[in-house]
Amino acid sequence: MLLSRSAIKEVTSLVNLAAPVSLAQLSMVGMSATDVLIAGHAGTVELAGMNLGFNTWNMIILFFMGIGLATQPLVAKQFGAGSLSGVKHQLQQSIWLCLLLGCIAALIVWLGVWILSFIQFEAHMLSIARRFLMVMSLCAIPMCLMPALRGSLEGMSLTRVVFLVNFAAFLLNIPLDYILVNGLYGMPVLGGVGCAWATVVLVWLSFFAAVVILKRHKKVKQHALLTNFESPNYTTIRKTFGMGLPIGVSIIVELSMFSGAGMLIATLGVVEAGAHAVAITVASISFMLYMGLAQGVTIRASQFLGAGKPEAAWYTVKVGTVFNMSLAALICALFVFYTEPLIRLFSQDDKVVEVAVVLLYFGAAFQLVDCLQVAIVHALRAYHDTSSPPKYQLFAFWVVGLPLGVGLTFERWWPGLKDAKGMWFAMVVSLTLAGVLLLRRLLVHRKQALAA
Repeated sequence: MLLSRSAIKEVTSLVNLAAPVSLAQLSMVGMSATDVLIAGHAGTVELAGMNLGFNTWNMIILFFMGIGLATQPLVAKQFGAGSLSGVKHQLQQSIWLCLLLGCIAALIVWLGVWILSFIQFEAHMLSIARRFLMVMSLCAIPMCLMPALRGSLEGMSLTRVVFLVNFAAFLLNIPLDYILVNGLYGMPVLGGVGCAWATVVLVWLSFFAAVVILKRHKKVKQHALLTNFESPNYTTIRKTFGMGLPIGVSIIVELSMFSGAGMLIATLGVVEAGAHAVAITVASISFMLYMGLAQGVTIRASQFLGAGKPEAAWYTVKVGTVFNMSLAALICALFVFYTEPLIRLFSQDDKVVEVAVVLLYFGAAFQLVDCLQVAIVHALRAYHDTSSPPKYQLFAFWVVGLPLGVGLTFERWWPGLKDAKGMWFAMVVSLTLAGVLLLRRLLVHRKQALAA
């Protein structure tokens, strides 16, 4: 299929749209990778504490950001239908919704800081994690607003400017992290918490940059998307929330396996926690490539559906998914052949490296199934089917994966897969199961597309 002329043309169009999205996602995870790299060189305890705080932050903020992600396909469909008034209305109502979500998220982060004090972690690591969270709460509101702003730009095919903003933030994060973590130029030595302060500064700068682009970009300036701001329209807000809530639930269900695994592994000590932080960071870099390409499929398929071209939408889904899986196969091979060099980019602690190398082999194993899952989840969003993924993921991650991981890690069900290895093996199993179940659901849409 990929060798046909039409498929090559579709891949070219998709890559032109999705490559900036992938690079934007890669820039975001690059900021996290920089945090891990610089905190890791500041010490294993700093790395472990920052990672505990970061996992807790992700469990909270990504749920609320996930709700706002409904903006992207909704705006793309209005844009594909040629309704710029519909684009403006959706953007403004999404902003109202996301503003409220950001306030709630900040309150929950503060609650999370209090709850962490009741969990048995190493004292210094816990102190770093709690201070990290308090600082990160300062950017909860702009973080929740970004899916509305960025999703609207992407839905109108303005993916390149989104990438440029994220890439600039990534570049600025490197010196900011280094200065704040190590206390250069008269600044206090903040350790892992310095990464949080750098993130707060850059999130607010990115937020204001997105606002300026929506007001002044030559392709949308004449549409005055942020002027004559509408009062809250509860019908639209309820519709957006109804579509976005399953996305947020889907994210939190999946993160319960990944961030939850990180928190459980942290109880094993700083070496296991540091190794997990390094390995999951390397694996997350590839995940962002898959997700960026999958978001390109969501945008392009949504625009086709808005224009009344369901066959073209399905063809985009089909070609995009196969192309994404091909990319995953290449990255899987890269992880297998260059495991230790990739790990040593983030830590020189031999004990951490020894454990992380083994974990990244598991990370290589789940590349294909992780890619399949994220590709199908985003394809389903184009059809406004956001309720199916959390149902399947809930079963795969919570009913099967998490209990299996706890049993292997702490109960020694299989001695060869004890400690962090047991949790990573469980992640491979749960991702495989979720991918298979979601593929079955996507094939239902295939039948409906052919019948239409």
